[in-house]
Parts: sequence; C-alpha cells; structure tokens
Amino acid sequence: MPKFDQQKTKQQLFHLSISFAIILICMTYMHYLHDWSQIGNLWSSLIVPVIFIGEILKVILARYYIKFEDSVLNQKQRQKKTAYFSIRELSGGLLLQFLSTLLISFLCIILGAPVLQNYEQTFVLSLLITLLTVSPTVMLLGAGGALQVCFCEKPDFVTKSEETALHLFKYNAIGAILGAWAGSVVAPLDWDRDWQVYPVPNVVGALLGTALCNIYACSHVLLATAKVYLNMKRS
Repeated sequence: MPKFDQQKTKQQLFHLSISFAIILICMTYMHYLHDWSQIGNLWSSLIVPVIFIGEILKVILARYYIKFEDSVLNQKQRQKKTAYFSIRELSGGLLLQFLSTLLISFLCIILGAPVLQNYEQTFVLSLLITLLTVSPTVMLLGAGGALQVCFCEKPDFVTKSEETALHLFKYNAIGAILGAWAGSVVAPLDWDRDWQVYPVPNVVGALLGTALCNIYACSHVLLATAKVYLNMKRS
C-alpha cells in the first residue's frame, strides 16, 4: 500500500488553491475591464501585481512547511536557509529575473512581436511570463539555486517542501509558455475585436495555460489521494 504523505498533500492543495484564486481574480478583473488594451500597460494594469503577490504567497507557503522539517535538515540545507536573504542572494535574484525578462522579450520579438513599437506591451508580457516561470524558483532557492534547477540536476540542499513547490512551479511554467504562444493564433485573424490587440491574447493565453496545467496537477493529486484511501478501506 502506498504511503500517504498528508503534509505534502496539504501543501500541494494549498499551493494549487492559491494558483486558482489568483487566476480567477485576474480573469474577473479582465471581465470588468472596459478597455482591454490597458492589460499591456505597466502602470495601469493589475495583472502583473496580482500574479506577483500570488507567487510570493506560494513561496511563503513552502517556507511555512519547511518549519516542520527543521529537525531533519542537513548542514548544507541549514546554511542555504540562512543565506536566503543575504544581499548577494537578493541582488543576484533581481539580476537573474531582469535578464530573464530581457531574454523573453527578445524571444517574443523573434516570434512576431512588434520590433519598433509596443515596447511597453512586450515588456509587460515578458515580465508576466518571468513571474510565472523563473521568479518563483528564484524567490524560493535564490539565484544560484534557480540556475542549478534550470540547467543542472536538482540541488542537494533542496528540502522536501521545496521539492514539492518546485514540482508545482513546473506546471505554472509549462502552462504559461505554451499558453502565451498559443494565444498568438488569434492575433492575425481579421475580427476587429479589442481582445485581439497585442499582447492581450498572449496574456490571456498564459493565464489559461497556467490554469489548465494546475487543473491537471490538482486532478493528479486528488487521484493519488483517492487511490490511497481506497487501498486503506480495502485492507
């Protein structure tokens, strides 16, 4: 009979609940927004701040569950834990996120974003994708840990709660990237709708892609939990 990890399951469900709540808030905000072109404005759109707050809440949740693991942390994990808020880690994390935003902006231009106009809209889209892909891992593990996760194997200082969060962050990243790319399909269609204005389809696609991947992750967690309980009843 598979072992049921109640703490891990709670963390997963709380994490996914935050994701669904944030996406629902963003979709509700867009539903009542009179001018959808504002979504691409850095200072007038609430999409980026809401997503930022949501990702911070997920990191706080992971750190909360790390408290239950204090007795089993090894020396390297404890050292890394104390270095999270050092000036070096914070500055490195900010730099990595900034460079990621620039890289994603470059990729957006290669894939068809306007080159000589809509700079702000491209930056907002890139910042949103960065927040859904790179930023959570940077905020959780720092710049060095995030680079190891992206380009190498899993760092040996990652705790069980951090590993659970990273697994769920992966769904966010996949959904955001595929959704933003798929959103470009409606842009060239001659429908003259306000939601076709760049980068609205890409922003909506990123949010919907994230939602779909989180639904898949949630169904996987619930299915695994149901199997454990059914096995417990049979035994």
